[in-house]
Amino acid sequence: MSDEEFEGGGGGSRAGGCLMQIVTHGVALVLGAVIGVLGAQAVEYMRDPDTLARPEGSMSRAELIRKLDDAEQKYAALLAENAKQDEAQRSELESASAKVADLEGQVGKKGDEVKVLELKVKKAKGQSAALKKELEAKQAELTELQVQLTEAQAEQERLREDLTISKEETRSAREETRVSKGETVDAQWVGFKAEVVLSVCEKGNRKRMETCREEVGASLSSTRAARFKQCVGSRQAQPRLVRVDDKEKNPELPRWSEWLNEESKFTEKKWYVVFCDPTLPESNMQEPEDEEL
Repeated sequence: MSDEEFEGGGGGSRAGGCLMQIVTHGVALVLGAVIGVLGAQAVEYMRDPDTLARPEGSMSRAELIRKLDDAEQKYAALLAENAKQDEAQRSELESASAKVADLEGQVGKKGDEVKVLELKVKKAKGQSAALKKELEAKQAELTELQVQLTEAQAEQERLREDLTISKEETRSAREETRVSKGETVDAQWVGFKAEVVLSVCEKGNRKRMETCREEVGASLSSTRAARFKQCVGSRQAQPRLVRVDDKEKNPELPRWSEWLNEESKFTEKKWYVVFCDPTLPESNMQEPEDEEL
């Protein structure tokens, strides 16, 4: 998909709104395609943690994250534009509702006038031509107002439905993107775990390798998975595995770092993971808050 396909345009609130929803879904699909690369290539990631295979070549994790960031930025811009269009639609709906309320008042008032004249004509026993003519005129005015009211109510309902559809489609696209982002981070965690295991457990016989993989895998707990995902979600530096220089004794860990496993002979005082500031929030895309119609 080219950059041109991401761009929205004008052409009327209804046509522009439809185009915006199509493009918004398109960006969500791009994010889904990006995570598809990750999920489908998990085995390749295990073999080579720095590169993801794909039909047309290879994709590094840095490139993958860049593509994800680009798609998110386009999506955020589209959501901002979509919010403007929603506001325009809401304004149209408010105007239509005001028109309906005004016409309802006029119909009620005109109906009362007709009833009064009907009573006068009845009392006159049909002998007053002037009253009859006035009644006919009032009835015609009432009929015209009722037609206008029916049309205004139909327009009000159409605008309400359009706005509801727009909100639902935007909400759906946002949810698709949230899922895509979540699955992307999950896949990155899987790749990171594979990288750690491959880096630490690179030598030894079969039994030693199996034991090493079990112990290293166990050290990559759900708590560490959460820290990893928080770093990725906040768009801070990608967590990384670091090996201590064999000549360095009792090294001091950098800030936000943790020993991989101090109780394992495979990793004790040898390997640590550099995470990130756990107090920073995840970077969220701009999302308009849903309002009652």
